[in-house]
Amino acid sequence: RYGWRAAIAVGAVGAVPIFVLFARSVRPTAPQRPDQPMAERFELEPVVELLSRPEIAFTCVLAVLGDFVWQATSSFLPTFLVAHRGQSATTASLVFGGYFVVQGITQVGVGSVSDRYGRDVTTAACMVLSVAGFALFVAVPGIVAVAAGVVLLGVGLGWGAALLPRFMDHLSAAERGAGFGLVRTVYGVVGALGSVVTGTLADLFGWGVSFGFLAALLAVVFVALAVNWAFSLGY
Repeated sequence: RYGWRAAIAVGAVGAVPIFVLFARSVRPTAPQRPDQPMAERFELEPVVELLSRPEIAFTCVLAVLGDFVWQATSSFLPTFLVAHRGQSATTASLVFGGYFVVQGITQVGVGSVSDRYGRDVTTAACMVLSVAGFALFVAVPGIVAVAAGVVLLGVGLGWGAALLPRFMDHLSAAERGAGFGLVRTVYGVVGALGSVVTGTLADLFGWGVSFGFLAALLAVVFVALAVNWAFSLGY
């Protein structure tokens, strides 16, 4: 109706009250290490030591795969719906918006389930839901399959609410600031390749193959969690 400049400017309109509310409402926190030079926090040896811990490394690999799929889905779901499913651009946009609505609503529930039943069980369940959602999108015709698929994907790709606390479980209180920032940077940077790889696969082999590949990556996460549990590996 008003063009993309006006639409994007809505974000700025929302940012101003968020800034004001944050400044007025969020309590200040005391610094953890006020006398330590910042450069020491980024020396190679402690960074490598943290990332090489088995529990952190295992969780980081799972997060890389999950974020790879999340980034790819966020980049190409509307295009997939138009090119592979033959939906109109308007319908694809509505489904895409619905995906984020479902995810925004259900992430609190995913986190609550993980607190009650465990991080790994909940993350594994998210992987199953996501794979089922991709299967509906790729292979099952009809708008009902699209609607069911977007619900399953919206819930399943909210895996972060269950998996990311795993990092905190294995970081000391003093490490959680820089440590979580480090692992989030690692899996975020590598996971961002999801858009590039998925787009390339779509160009070479089609959208069905590219989204099937995303489902396969999530199946790998499920298998890794299952093996870790079955053999009590402790990662």
